[in-house]
Amino acid sequence: MTRQLPRRLPLAAFVAAAAWGSLAQAQDTETLSTIVVEGTRQVPGELSLSPQSSPAPAADAGEWLRRLNGVEGIRMGGHGLDPVIRGQQGNALNVLIDGGYVFGGCPNRMDPPTAYAPLHSFDRVTVSKGVTTLQHGAGGSGGTVLFERSVPEFEGDVVGQQGSVGASYDDNGERVGMYANLEAGNRQGYLRVFGEHQNVSDYEDGDGKRIHSGFETTSGGITLGLTPSENTELALGYEAVRERDVKFAGARMDSPESDNDTLRLRLDHAFSDSLRMENRLQVTTIDHVMDNYSLRAEPMMRMRSPTESDTFTWKSMFVQRLADSDLRYGVNVLQNQRDADIINDSTGKLMFNSWPDVTTRQAGAFAELDRYLGEHTVVSGGLRLDYSEASADAAHQASDSGVVAADLYAREYGVEGDLDHDAWLVGAFLRGEQRLSDTDSIFASVSRAERDADATERYFAKSDWVGNPSLDPEVHHQLDLGFERRLETAGFEVVAFADRVDDYIFRDRNTAGISTYRNIDATLYGLELSGDLRWAHHWETRGQLSWVRGDNLDDGGALSDIAPLRGQLSQFYVADAWEAGLTARFSDDQDRLGPDEVATAGYVVLDAEAAWQWQALTLRAGVSNLLDKTYSDFLNRNRASSDPFLSSDPESLDLPLNEPGRSVWLAVDYAF
Repeated sequence: MTRQLPRRLPLAAFVAAAAWGSLAQAQDTETLSTIVVEGTRQVPGELSLSPQSSPAPAADAGEWLRRLNGVEGIRMGGHGLDPVIRGQQGNALNVLIDGGYVFGGCPNRMDPPTAYAPLHSFDRVTVSKGVTTLQHGAGGSGGTVLFERSVPEFEGDVVGQQGSVGASYDDNGERVGMYANLEAGNRQGYLRVFGEHQNVSDYEDGDGKRIHSGFETTSGGITLGLTPSENTELALGYEAVRERDVKFAGARMDSPESDNDTLRLRLDHAFSDSLRMENRLQVTTIDHVMDNYSLRAEPMMRMRSPTESDTFTWKSMFVQRLADSDLRYGVNVLQNQRDADIINDSTGKLMFNSWPDVTTRQAGAFAELDRYLGEHTVVSGGLRLDYSEASADAAHQASDSGVVAADLYAREYGVEGDLDHDAWLVGAFLRGEQRLSDTDSIFASVSRAERDADATERYFAKSDWVGNPSLDPEVHHQLDLGFERRLETAGFEVVAFADRVDDYIFRDRNTAGISTYRNIDATLYGLELSGDLRWAHHWETRGQLSWVRGDNLDDGGALSDIAPLRGQLSQFYVADAWEAGLTARFSDDQDRLGPDEVATAGYVVLDAEAAWQWQALTLRAGVSNLLDKTYSDFLNRNRASSDPFLSSDPESLDLPLNEPGRSVWLAVDYAF
């Protein structure tokens, strides 16, 4: 059973259309405004999209996500773009892959969770901004991203098959990609097998300069599901991701090898039409290696950093439909163990235990309710409580060079003795949605979210980069306001937010040039605007704009990793079986700088694309950066001479990392 909500278009359905180039996609997205699972519904600020309808091939899920309005990505190379929503990143975003968390093995975030999300293996990606739910754990002040695989639907006792395959090519970097999703089963159960592979050389910027950015990734998985009745599903899955020779022009190291293995168990059962149980259990391991000599000119000192990151996720939730309400309540457990060494391979000595056997753990309970006050009004609210703890068991052990992590903490922060940390985290939200007329709707939301420091912020230990064991959790108090008008052939939506942050975790550089962390007070606020217009039957104009500002209230100035005003304007011709369009992506300059950041100039970049569909076959082609412009986004990791390898020209060391130049691409997809 489903419950019909007041009609509204999800956050800028035209945004999906602008990025995906299809009016049909926008219409499909609109149907998501009904509850497809009892007690789970789309809320303001949330988009649910299909990766299979993506236009230009994406290096990874992070690059794919930044095509959405208000979602950015920090570039450090050709792979591993790190998502940013509302000026927030890391564990300020709750990113779940098929129901569980995956935390990368690089302290500098070469491999954010999205690097281990093989895009075409997912049926649906849901992106929400701000706090819209509490069911996925503490934090999530910036937003939540869910990569989800649906349960295949088969009827009868005869085994059926379905699936999709595809391939793509991009001439800039000679990127070759391919994927396959195969499903077979009947009403008693199913088998799902999926795989994806990409092989990419270094791309060139608009000046024809080679950017150290090539990579190779291979992923695959298998899921065995049992459906003994229409009310029960039990599924066991295994997934592996193998990354090889991943180059990072914006870092002092590359990653010749990174392995991710994940085991998942899912049990869902509907006790009745009004009560459902969902359980998710996931264990994931990452072995990640970085060095400064395998994939670049060998330096005077050969350095290598092997790391491990093991994550355990458990969630148990009940979803209950009451007379005029939907209630969700449950518990979460999240544990991550990380260990990292920095080794001088020229001498064979262990220089630093940079993650000194760090364990972080959070366990909590939540309850949230959607109350339907007639056909036009929904009031939602929720509360969660988590206990968070962290420890660094090897912090008092000396490396071969005599460095002790605890001594570094004492030197920078005066922290001595017990380095363990614990805290209670409280999250809550209250949201109202009102349909004013057949065309207009508004929403307002207030929320509180607390984010505890991650392993790097609290315990990283290196002579020039030291975590702070005494950090307090961030406390976000956020207000969201939105208005939407949706007509038959046009529409627009505007969303504004303001976030007052107590004890914001701020990465700084002290007078000795050492990277450190401290708590400050801060504000984040911004605006998103989107609209679309269908005219003369086949022409469609689409636009989007986003702006965020982050202020350091203690010292004055800006927070780090805050993108400037950005947006895009598209013009498409849409016919029954084909479409073509031109998109202008633009960005303002940015000279409000945090520590170590480099200013960037504004730009306008043109993209052209076309698609043709014949039955189950879809052909797509296009040119990104049509005019071969040399430009860079503000969010990149080539800050203040961070990587001397980037160029032999000393004057270019202070320049940001350039985006790809002209890229001609082709893609084909077939579903059966």
